[in-house]
Order: sequence, then C-alpha cells, then structure tokens
Amino acid sequence: MSRLFFLPLIGSLFASCSGGTLFHSYKPMPKEGWERRDTVCFALPQTDEDISGTLTIGLRMAAPVGLQDIVLAVEQSLESPPVYRCDTILCPLTDAEGNALGQGVNVIQYETQQLPFHLQKEQSGTVRIRHLMTDETIAGITELGIKVSR
Repeated sequence: MSRLFFLPLIGSLFASCSGGTLFHSYKPMPKEGWERRDTVCFALPQTDEDISGTLTIGLRMAAPVGLQDIVLAVEQSLESPPVYRCDTILCPLTDAEGNALGQGVNVIQYETQQLPFHLQKEQSGTVRIRHLMTDETIAGITELGIKVSR
C-alpha cells in the first residue's frame, strides 16, 4: 500500500521538473560587489530543435541592497546565423514603502520581466548581463542567473 502512495508523488515531481524550462543557470557574484564594468556571461548550449520562448533574469540577495530597483543591460549574441539583441530592463526590488518585492526567507529571489528568446536548431550563443546603475559597485547581490522557458 505504501508503494502505491509514493508512485504518484514521484511521478508528479518529475512532471513538475520537466515543465517548460529549457535552461536554468546561476553564477555567484563577487563578495566585494558587482562593478559596473563587470559583465556576467552565460554560454547557451546548442539544441537539437528550434526554440521560441522567453528569457528571464534572476537575482538573489541575502539582504536588501538599499536600492528601489536595478537597471540591467541584457545582450543576446547568437551564432550561425549571427543574431544580436540588446535589451534594457528595470527590475523593481522594493515597493514605495521599502518592502522587498522578491520571494524567499534567507535568500531573496527576484525575477525580471520576460524577454523574447529564439534559438534555431544547432545554434549556440551567449547571454551577457551588466548593470547600468550610476553607482560604480552594487554590493549584496549573491547570484545572478538566467532561465530560458518555452
């Protein structure tokens, strides 16, 4: 009887993991802070099919960074055939009262608006992210990541 209970549970875990997420990766940020001249790069693996979906940027912080929002430049550079796209996006971090808009308890997770994303079969590329804030260094961001979804 107990085995029958766990089979649907295990099946639902695999189903939830295989959803529409095609690529999801985070990179640690320097403890000294993210400098304006630093660009975080993510290599996109080749695929065996055409992909049309969305690209979402994620930021993780251990504590609020003292900013109401952060402005990011997101560059998508694809090869064979060459495609270049650059977007400027605003990621709100707090509301007008200073309350964090992210999710989480020990680590606060923020996600940006979704950007259009297209990758052709056997095409590879890179996503580059840098901040466009007037402060030279932004401290407190522990990880920066991307998620490509259908």
